[in-house]
Amino acid sequence: MNRFKKGRHVSAIFVHAGAGYHRRDFEKPHMKVCEGAAKVAMSVLRNGGSAVDAVEVAIMYLEDAEITNAGYGSNTTIEGTVECDATVVDHLGRSGAVGAVAQVKNPISLARTILDASKEPLTLHRVPPNFLVGPGATDYAYEQGLVVLPHDGLVSSPARQRWVQWQQELKEADIRQRARSQGTNDVDNLYYRRPVKSYYAQFEVSPSSTQSASSAPVESSSMDRSSPGMTTVQSAHRDVQDSGCSSVSEPHTPPHSNRSKAKSDNLVDETPFKRQASGAFTNTIYHPNPLRPNMNPGVLMDIDVPSASSGGRGDGPKPDLFGVTEDHISDTVGAIAVDSLGNIAAGSSSGGIGMKHRGRIGPAALNGIGTCVIPIDPNDPDKTCVATVTSGTGEHIATTLAAETCASRIYYSHRKRADGSFEEVTEDEAMAAMISTDFMGHPGVRASHCEGSVGIMTVKKTVDGVYLYFAHNTDSFVLANMSSEDKKPSSVMSRSAGHGTIAQGGKAFRSKKY
Repeated sequence: MNRFKKGRHVSAIFVHAGAGYHRRDFEKPHMKVCEGAAKVAMSVLRNGGSAVDAVEVAIMYLEDAEITNAGYGSNTTIEGTVECDATVVDHLGRSGAVGAVAQVKNPISLARTILDASKEPLTLHRVPPNFLVGPGATDYAYEQGLVVLPHDGLVSSPARQRWVQWQQELKEADIRQRARSQGTNDVDNLYYRRPVKSYYAQFEVSPSSTQSASSAPVESSSMDRSSPGMTTVQSAHRDVQDSGCSSVSEPHTPPHSNRSKAKSDNLVDETPFKRQASGAFTNTIYHPNPLRPNMNPGVLMDIDVPSASSGGRGDGPKPDLFGVTEDHISDTVGAIAVDSLGNIAAGSSSGGIGMKHRGRIGPAALNGIGTCVIPIDPNDPDKTCVATVTSGTGEHIATTLAAETCASRIYYSHRKRADGSFEEVTEDEAMAAMISTDFMGHPGVRASHCEGSVGIMTVKKTVDGVYLYFAHNTDSFVLANMSSEDKKPSSVMSRSAGHGTIAQGGKAFRSKKY
């Protein structure tokens, strides 16, 4: 029996490739990859594929693209390996998910496999799992015949370079932190102090011996080993948040005394993205992008690397290893699809934050946090359903249950009042209030030492049509969409005015009357 079925509803696909900072001179590749994902997903939908099929195919396309933080080319852990999260949710709200899974080429396919398997009963009345993590998820992928690669099979060359740079930045942050605690600015002398009990473990060496910096990610076992001719400082492993939270790690070699400061050029482009035609994306927010003037110089290794400020929402881009300004996107990719039967589905995938602790699970793996679907109520004459995917600071998204909260606000078209009650508003107003009040105004986000960043894409389907709503408080957010009535996909690089301001947009696809 053919699994593909054709219906009378207009089908549509919506994808995003993450919120963060995208260079203006390099935004087209990000838009093109979103358009490509929309094209392959629409080919599935036009041939009668389900919404879940379309979501899986679209996210697989994004995972295989090197420039996204999902699948191949993702951010690396502090040990230099890639661990990914992914979730897929069908029109009934059932989900399959994986967290901190390594070596799997397409985590979204593993999540889909888990979703399908969870619908089948197990012997002895066991409950099938819908969420697997770590090595158990990798083993399950192998058992199901999915592509499982060596650890370095998912590490791209740019990701490897970022890992080397971040190791250097973590080392410099450790030096500056210790210098402040000692009340001295002579950070160079910190390398040659005699071991003190209150410090992290140190190894005495001969001053004449040197060793060049590591140029590739290595396993944790090899990172903990030091040759007799190398001085290292074992630092606490903590996650490096893309929102500006700094951490410390272990430097590899005694540095040279050369220093350099990163150059800060204030780049301001006030050209708005304008509406192209009826029903097209709407976005009229401007985007200044100044670099921080207070970038701190760092002690360098045996390559002259410009020191970068700790990145965060509204900050400028960081220079890469060769002094070239690079994109700063470390967030989840996602997709929402509506098939010809009127069913909706959503999915997310992410490599997580850079230099994260092994085993860290982000919102892309969590139903109701990174991905959410509110199914159709059988008694609802409007046949309303909503799907939401999020991208941003994962810990804050988890704290606020961002996907579920936003989906609920859009479903009911409600905005929360100061007294805790709700008022009926438009979907655009509900979306803006969700970010400003439910997310940024949440006590857990306000009390955090990291700024909260979020990008949200929501699709609401009724008997009248399919409606896209998106908003973000990051510098930029890249999206694309395509319906079964369109000849080609459309995409947009939405940009905010920075400093936490909210940019919004949307699009509508009206249902045909038969």
